[in-house]
Amino acid sequence: YLNDPADPQDPSYLEEVIEALRVFQGVNELPPTGELDEATLGVMRQPRCGLEDPFNKKLHKYKVRKALRSAFKYWSDAADLTFTEIDFGRADIKISFHKKDGFCPVPFDGRGHVLAHAESPESGIVHFDEDEFWTEASYYGTNLRIVAAHEIGHALGLGHSQFRSALMAPVYAGYRINFRLHSDDVNGIQTLYGKCKPISTITSSTPTLGSPVESSSIPDPCTADLDAIMLGPWDKTFAFSGDYVWTISDMGHNSPIRINRLWWELPGSLNAAVHSQRTNKTYFFKGSKVWRYTRFMLDYGYPKQVKRAPPNIDAALYLQINQKLVFIKVGIKQSSISVNEYFKNVLVIFKEKGHRTKF
Repeated sequence: YLNDPADPQDPSYLEEVIEALRVFQGVNELPPTGELDEATLGVMRQPRCGLEDPFNKKLHKYKVRKALRSAFKYWSDAADLTFTEIDFGRADIKISFHKKDGFCPVPFDGRGHVLAHAESPESGIVHFDEDEFWTEASYYGTNLRIVAAHEIGHALGLGHSQFRSALMAPVYAGYRINFRLHSDDVNGIQTLYGKCKPISTITSSTPTLGSPVESSSIPDPCTADLDAIMLGPWDKTFAFSGDYVWTISDMGHNSPIRINRLWWELPGSLNAAVHSQRTNKTYFFKGSKVWRYTRFMLDYGYPKQVKRAPPNIDAALYLQINQKLVFIKVGIKQSSISVNEYFKNVLVIFKEKGHRTKF
């Protein structure tokens, strides 16, 4: 029941033996304690077939590929995405397995704890801990398909979800039969990549876009008055109107969804929004308060009162040339704004046709 001959000098030796015992006990309908008790020894002493049991062996290469393909399919079934597997050349998402070694700058920690990690676009790196006991269609070990779907979500640009039952929740919830995406997962991926019809993966009772409950208040992206617009995370353009947000591209726009579906606890009717490409922080302003997010997670201690800056600013933008955040307030001829410890030196001079306009 051990994947490899156990080495007593290996720091993970005891952990591997305990895991093997748990699998053996579960297969033989014993309490999976991981302890070598009398009941377990009794079963071990019984006559048995000499063929090895396959229960704790690593997944076959074919099963790994099948699990990964199923993981990608969750997302292609929910949004306007098409995935093609390649064996060579440049890939947008690159998958590999490695152990607790120097393979990448973020080493794994052996079996348990951190199962996998991924980088957001355009990196697309997805790494799995090779020391984990990866399984499929089993309550034993760690389900590769579900973990892979989570990490692929990050590689596509999604952050963690606030819903515990969502695939993109930060904590692995174990193997689930007939697993489906949560509505929060679907809404997030559709905001980034657009809808794909029909959608059969919504499991939450939360009202979805287009339902009678919300249809009367959803703005028309072609005619709506915008509260704010920004070039946000992953170079997506986000437009805000009332309680709704949608993305815009050269191909058109996606359907509006409620702002707090993407940025938890963020109110509607914003004054301004801006994303710093230097720090990957996103700032939202309403009245005299500022909300700061890392991707789509609210940073600790926010919202905060904006100090040493006028309330109800009219617009904000990020200047790539000097990597500064610029805040605009109509009616202020010249203002050097410093929002407490958040921002530094945002006095910017715009030059146009020989004239200097100061904000």
